[in-house]
Amino acid sequence: MNSWEIFEKECTEFLIEQFGDYATFTHEGKSDSTVPDIKVVTKKNIQFYIEAKHSPAQCGQFVLLPNIEKKVFDYSKLNSTPLNDYSKIIIDNMNSNFEEFKEAGTAGKSIEFKDCEKIFYNWIIKTYKDKGVKFFITNNNVILSIDEFPYYFSVSAKYRTKRSGSSSVGSGNIEKVKQYVQSLFPNVELKTTFDKIFIYSNENLHNKRFILGKNKYMISMRDNYYEIRKLSNTFNANVIFSIELKSNDSGISIADFIFILTND
Repeated sequence: MNSWEIFEKECTEFLIEQFGDYATFTHEGKSDSTVPDIKVVTKKNIQFYIEAKHSPAQCGQFVLLPNIEKKVFDYSKLNSTPLNDYSKIIIDNMNSNFEEFKEAGTAGKSIEFKDCEKIFYNWIIKTYKDKGVKFFITNNNVILSIDEFPYYFSVSAKYRTKRSGSSSVGSGNIEKVKQYVQSLFPNVELKTTFDKIFIYSNENLHNKRFILGKNKYMISMRDNYYEIRKLSNTFNANVIFSIELKSNDSGISIADFIFILTND
């Protein structure tokens, strides 16, 4: 299990232990970056999300495609977040230095312009609010309101090339992947849905990879089982936001968070 997965799980367990009498906490996001990490439902049936970030961490991204003919960056239709005013400001500044940014590669190029940190904060806050996030939980189980984000974190951004994420096996690949995995691991138990394959085994299969046909697959640990994920064959250039704690403040107290859960 990856360190960020362990952290999300530990944060969920902490929230259940401390506040389970006042709300339910469900670890939802996992490997799906479009879904926030922890879903909260209060006794009054008010729902919102808490995002878990262990500093230092990445905190959002969007894909920009270099338009060589026009010498500008195009906002990719593959983005799960819509283009907003803050994205436009970032793109405008990158367009003014198009030649350098288009060659950023996997090392990446830092995005820097006047008052850029304020724009980065606003992009993060708007993006996570649009997903229903009201709070972040970070190192040492510090809970903070999303509106206090700039007080707790420093933020930077880079444009760099990275492999696209993973996806479900896909309905068209289910049978052949299932048969292949059974040949690799004959003693495991497999369960399938429409487009996913899950493995139940006492063996350590996390991060094991295999190639079948033109696709590359990875086995990822979940709570008490594994899921087979299909890795992308494409590399996209992303604006990637990174954060790091700058405050030692203890955040929202247990008593105050209980008040929020019971009165929100």
